[in-house]
Order: sequence, then structure tokens, then C-alpha cells
Amino acid sequence: MSQDSDVVDLDATHFDDPRVLLAKLGTTRPIHRVTLPDGMPAWLVTGYSEGRKALADPRLVRKGSAAAPKLRPYLEGIYNDGFFPHSMVFNDRPDHTRMKQVVSQAFTPRRMETLRPQVQKITDELFDAIAGLGHADVLESLALPLPNAVICDWFDIPREDRKEFVKHCGVITGLTVSVGDSDLADASQWFDEYLTRILAERRAEPGDDMISAMLLSQRENDNLSDLELRSNIFLMLIGSVETAVNMISNGTLALLRNPESIELLRADPTLLGGAIEEILRIDAPVMTVMYHFATDHLTIGDVQIQPGEHVAVSLTAANYDAGQFPDPELFDIRRKSGPHLSFSHGVHFCLGAPLARLEGEVFFETLLRRLPDLALAVADKDLVWKPSFLVHRLSVLPVTFTATAPV
Repeated sequence: MSQDSDVVDLDATHFDDPRVLLAKLGTTRPIHRVTLPDGMPAWLVTGYSEGRKALADPRLVRKGSAAAPKLRPYLEGIYNDGFFPHSMVFNDRPDHTRMKQVVSQAFTPRRMETLRPQVQKITDELFDAIAGLGHADVLESLALPLPNAVICDWFDIPREDRKEFVKHCGVITGLTVSVGDSDLADASQWFDEYLTRILAERRAEPGDDMISAMLLSQRENDNLSDLELRSNIFLMLIGSVETAVNMISNGTLALLRNPESIELLRADPTLLGGAIEEILRIDAPVMTVMYHFATDHLTIGDVQIQPGEHVAVSLTAANYDAGQFPDPELFDIRRKSGPHLSFSHGVHFCLGAPLARLEGEVFFETLLRRLPDLALAVADKDLVWKPSFLVHRLSVLPVTFTATAPV
């Protein structure tokens, strides 16, 4: 690292709550020299404006070849893999732009609206299954199956394959804390082999699905290799699911912690859009954006970053920057402050954001309409979070409600 400032050792529990992280690091500076829970040295950005600038700075790149030699051992699991590094998330311009031309067509506003009836149908079926019970685990019964069903239907993933698909997704999202390199390699191999087979089937017999559409674009434009296509389809499948699962479960918890917001939304449904943005701000589905390496000298806050150093951005801490979000710990669905960073920023802004927002709109409208007297079934202090410093996911979210007949 480039300066003699104290190094703060962080473990995964520091990332569960941005208030805990900021209490550990302090709020007087927007960037901190840390050791991440996996042992990797980093500069961790916690300030909003500094994080936003860093995420858009072309001198901070995702290519592992830009990392200082002493950082390479921490990158072996991901960057030495033959599958993962070929997606947009690990590439910079111009390769990122070339890949995005094919991938971004999946998430246009018009295409999202065509999905709304199917999202509503899946949501209604899930609520029908629990409405008469009077209790449920939001994770198991709603948050996990909804986005998985939506993306699997859209990409026409066969139903008999979906359980295995979800299992391997869980391995990937445990990256760096609860998953070892061998588990990661196994999941990588499964996705690579599985998507190779699916692509061959769709080439032989195209359908009305997103994978067939991307194959058509690849054939017409010749701008993605088969490996890049597989890796980016994987990114779309897993990225859109993880974001939505956490938004749904974390958002339900935020509403349960703030019952006055539930009453506001029931009285004025036009507040739902703002409520979803506040849900995303108060408890971001993805906590930390890692693996940005400096290709040149640059300054963040009062720190001079040296070439090869690792810069990570805490999206959750940036969303609690009081300079950007007054009274940041207050859950306020009528908040008028600027945009949060929960979908990142710059060239790597989350392409699945429109789909997550659509699923949020449908889910929370249905939740408020279908589950009267919704309440936590356990004490808040007894809730358990998945051990990770990348994603923020509950293990379970048990709730009770007044049982009603299926619609």
C-alpha cells in the first residue's frame, strides 16, 4: 500500500450493517486502508461522491493483470478460472463495450414491460401457495423462487434443471467467505458445461427466449466468442437473481421494521417507486464492489493511490453518507435526495437494475395487498445473515399474517 496510515482489519460481520462498518472505520475520511475478510489488502471507499467517482474512473480497471504482484494470490480463484473472467464484469473498455452491445438488449424498458404480466403471474402463484397458511419464510417461499422463476422462464431454462441451477448459484454468491476455490471451480465447470449444452440445443432449435435472441445477435454481428457468450449469459442469470432476492427479503424486513411505511403505501400506492429506491438504499443487495486496480496514480479523498493497488467501494457505506443522504439511518419512503449506489455506477452499472425494479414493484404491491397484519415471527435480533462481505442476504425471514383464501 502507498501510505503509512493504519490498516484496519475487517471481518464479514463488519459488513452486515453499514453503521457497524462506519463505526469501525470512522466517518471523518472517505477512504480507508483495510484488510478485507479474505486477507486481501485494499483501499475501501466509504464516501458517496468519492465512491461514485471511483466507480466511473477509467484508471481503475477490472483486469487482474493490472493488480500488483502481491495481490495475485488473492485473485487465483476468479481470475485464473477459465470461465468467469470472460464476462463483462471482469472486463473494461473496449471489450466491455463490445460485450454490452449484445447483452444490454435484454434489459431495455420496453422488454421489461413485456415481462410484467409473467412476473405478476409467478408472484400471484407464490402468494396463493402461502396465503391460507398464516405463516411463511419469505426467503424460501417468495424471495428465492420469484426471480429464479422469472429469469429461468425468460431464458427457457428447463424446469428439471432449476434446482441444480439454484444450488450452484448459491455457491457463487458465497464467494470469498463461505466458499473455497475448489467449490468455486466446481460451480464454474457446471455452468460452463451446462450452458455449452443449452447453446447447442438452441442453435439446433431456436425458441422464443433470451438465449436464442442472443445467439441470433451473435450470428449477425459476430462480436462475441462462444466462451464470452456463455460467461455473459451466466452473469445475467446469476446477477439478476441475487440482486432481486436480496432486495425482496431485505425490503420486506425494512417495511416490517417501519410499519408506518406499510400504512403510507397502502394509503398512497404512488409512493411505491420511491419506497423501492429507499429499500435499495437502506439495505443494498450488494454490499461491496471489489477488484478495481489502479493503472496510474490517482487521488481519492486525501489518499494517493499507486499503480497496481486494489480499490474497493462499500456501496452500503456510501448510501449512508450524511452529506448525500440527510439522516441516513432513517427509512423514509418519501426521501428526495439523489440516487443511491446500490446498482453501482459508471460502465459497470448493473444491467439487471430494470428487471429488479420491475420485480420489486410487482412483489411489494402484491405483498401489501395479499398479506394482512404482516409481522416478524421471530425477534429482530435473532435474524441471521449469510456470511459474506459482497452480498447482503438473510438466511431466513419467518413471518406471520392473517390467513386468507387464494385469489
